[in-house]
Amino acid sequence: MHFSTLLTMTAVVMMAMTTQAAPAAPAAPAACLGFRLTSPVKSGLRWTYGQCYSADWDLGASQVTTITTVQLVNAKTKKVVATEAKNIAGSKGTSGNFPLLMGDDVNAGDYYFQVNAKTSSGSTKTCTLTSATFHVEVNPNSPPSSSCPQ
Repeated sequence: MHFSTLLTMTAVVMMAMTTQAAPAAPAAPAACLGFRLTSPVKSGLRWTYGQCYSADWDLGASQVTTITTVQLVNAKTKKVVATEAKNIAGSKGTSGNFPLLMGDDVNAGDYYFQVNAKTSSGSTKTCTLTSATFHVEVNPNSPPSSSCPQ
């Protein structure tokens, strides 16, 4: 078989192949647009048991009025390990955070924050954001903090 024939056959096979785009993520409800997590957003973070870390958010131009809960979720089991904050008031264009003490209820493993909020919209009552996954290390030599700065 000649090289030019092989190239032609390869081109025909490549053109005959079809590609499919991955399904698009569902669009956020209009009342939630602008509401975003600002930390943690980078995957691969390694956090240590007993230390303080925070979930940070920006309400942007959303219609979010209250952060109803900040939850710590086990990435493997999808089980809520802790609900660390409830009913934090917010208003358009503001940002906030909630510090989390990695305490006795956390074992070594991968986790993420889930931030739930309610809006002033009549049609969309809630918005939910999920942070990047981070790894928590349990280090017996790291003395746990007793409280986190607010």
